[in-house]
Amino acid sequence: MQSLTISELERATGVPRSTIYFYVRAGLLPEAQKAAASRAIYSDVHVELLGEIRGLRHDGLTLDAIKTRLLPRIEADEANGVDLVARQAELTRRAILEAATRQFAIKGYKRTRIGDIVEEVGVTSPVLYEHFSTKRQLFAEAIALFVEWTARSMEPQLRLEPDRTLRELARVAAFFGVQALSPDFLALARSEAMHEGGEAREAVRGFMEQIAGGPTEDLVEERREHGTSPPVSDELVSYGVFGALENMTVRASLDGMYSRRDVVRAQLFIYLAVHAVYRGELDLSEQMERYAEVVDRIARSEPPVPPEVRGPRE
Repeated sequence: MQSLTISELERATGVPRSTIYFYVRAGLLPEAQKAAASRAIYSDVHVELLGEIRGLRHDGLTLDAIKTRLLPRIEADEANGVDLVARQAELTRRAILEAATRQFAIKGYKRTRIGDIVEEVGVTSPVLYEHFSTKRQLFAEAIALFVEWTARSMEPQLRLEPDRTLRELARVAAFFGVQALSPDFLALARSEAMHEGGEAREAVRGFMEQIAGGPTEDLVEERREHGTSPPVSDELVSYGVFGALENMTVRASLDGMYSRRDVVRAQLFIYLAVHAVYRGELDLSEQMERYAEVVDRIARSEPPVPPEVRGPRE
């Protein structure tokens, strides 16, 4: 069921608002749901009933006869209890988020203005801030949506590719696409993820899970096919492989020492090494066990801080 403002209802039916208000007062239409003191929400039921009223009036029925004819429909709609206001709010929120995602992807974070987004959606800045308290929160959720769009467009095709290495290389190509559109997408996402208690942290978490989803499924499949049990988290390994790609891309951007081909080859090398372990071609269990105490000590200890940071002792 769609939600419409009075202006949208006028355009959809060709009936002026003065007539719509009269029909509501006369009981020929259900009451609109109030979204604010001066704003009401109508539904496609109002569109259908206005069409029927026009036809019945053309047939010569009086308003009282029309009301009697339509009363069961009106009562059924009022008893339906659909929250049109909440639905309209969700549609508005989604429209803002989609517009922001397009703007951020094309212009980047800094060059995207809130004014550009509200102009595209056709709302005001206060309405935007009712749904997203800050630009950073909007950006974080836009990242998640962008990754969702990317995954939706490519992952179904990747699932048809039996060669997991070719899947990974396709994901690398998609990463370069994200970087080309907006280099600060991932940098700001990491910043939000590291900010304890940040309002956008959950959105960033969802975005990170989207990125790691496909590669993690590949690792799990490889475990099952080869009966291996690498003593690590599949998800964390996926993040690690992706993080390597990010860092190598940053390094390559600093000067002309490394080309994109160098980055892709290094990423392929890391990927093949990881999957050699998952296929059982390479066993690191003994080496992992050899350093188990060191791993535990690092995990339990406070991170080392240079003495210069602590300042003079008291």
